[in-house]
Amino acid sequence: MSVGSGTVNVSDLIDRRLGSYQVWIIAVCFLVALLDGFDSQAIGVTAPLMIPDLHLRPDQLGAIFSGSSWGFLAGALLIGPCADRWGRKQFLIATGLLFSVCTFATPWASDYSSLLWLRVATGFGLGGVAPCFVSIATEYAPRRMRASLVTVLWTGLPAGGIIVGFLGPSLLPIVGWPGIYYAGGAISLVAILLVVVAVPESLIFLVMRNREAGRIARIAARVDPGLAESATPRFVISEKPQPGVPVRHLFTEGRAITTLLLWLAFFIDYFVLIGVLVWTPTLLKVTGMSVGQASAGLAFNNVGGVVGCLIAGYLIDRFGPYRILIVTFLAAFVAIALTGYAAPSFVPVSVLETLDGLFIGGAGAGLIAFAALLYPSEMRSTGVGWGLGIGRLGGASGPILGGMLMAAQWTPATIFAAFGVIAIPAALTIFAMQVHAKRRRPAGPGTIEVTAI
Repeated sequence: MSVGSGTVNVSDLIDRRLGSYQVWIIAVCFLVALLDGFDSQAIGVTAPLMIPDLHLRPDQLGAIFSGSSWGFLAGALLIGPCADRWGRKQFLIATGLLFSVCTFATPWASDYSSLLWLRVATGFGLGGVAPCFVSIATEYAPRRMRASLVTVLWTGLPAGGIIVGFLGPSLLPIVGWPGIYYAGGAISLVAILLVVVAVPESLIFLVMRNREAGRIARIAARVDPGLAESATPRFVISEKPQPGVPVRHLFTEGRAITTLLLWLAFFIDYFVLIGVLVWTPTLLKVTGMSVGQASAGLAFNNVGGVVGCLIAGYLIDRFGPYRILIVTFLAAFVAIALTGYAAPSFVPVSVLETLDGLFIGGAGAGLIAFAALLYPSEMRSTGVGWGLGIGRLGGASGPILGGMLMAAQWTPATIFAAFGVIAIPAALTIFAMQVHAKRRRPAGPGTIEVTAI
């Protein structure tokens, strides 16, 4: 921990153990992620009841569903660099307040335009909190646990969908669709209040930016109470401040083809994932299922997503990324394509929805793990971050396709089948990456060493 007399290495301090204070910080960040998932998918559950109240057309739903994704993309790309420069906590609070207020205000929307802009603003807030809570949580976790922690945090999004899917049918008859947003907005405000009073700024960020030593000492003493009585005039970290790696480095030294194929896989995965999630309740209701059954179908999809996220990294570590991702995308094609044909029978739909989430959600988590393996450490964050950014472009596009197919009067069964078929190119993309990796000569220092995985 100490690197000299009166000097404390904050990086070593955090790496030594996972104490109760760190667990508390991570738990609050997980709560924010959970509410992120709740709000992102509430629109899917409430949309069937909002259509008559706001006089919406089916094709307009596609734009409303994708509006949150476009806002998320803008928020993540703009707020992430700001948080790196000026601090994670203040931007977590600001963007958290934005999505909380916009969620609470959603029932006040009077028409298509006002609802669309509220969804975009909500998405911007959700996109802003994501890099902030991930950074704070991971920087208070020991290095050996950080990869697993990111996966666990990511389960907060489908877990939030589980809550809204199961809670929605109980609340809708009592308070109507506005009650979902009032409840979500109020709980989100409480979560942000917890961040204000109980979550500190990242210790590593404070030391890196050479902030006030007294503030650092107080936080460090909470992480390790043994420091409370010690004189700690100087704090250091193991990491050296470095500028971000330019995106162009992802295309140098033989990385271009691999990067482009990886981005294509991210785009397709999120295209199918978000498209299926937001349209599931509406499509199932059209087949004759009740609002409660359709919402439960969404919840089962998210149950599968949680399981898929948790096991994807383990399977890739054991069997390699190519085999697992190819099989997963092909299995997603079969499960999603069959979902519409099983409706309106509740039990088979529930099974298939669980498999939908397991395979397409697990594939998304697997791609994140794959990206972390593909790129060397000096450009790993850039590679993973831009992969997710391209994925969000797909996530914004998928709901629009669903709206176009609804407007063209496709049946729910054929719409599900169409989304399933789109997963096939993702499997072919991973296969192309495998073929390209086998044809490449051994990579030099700093290049992607795919064949060693």
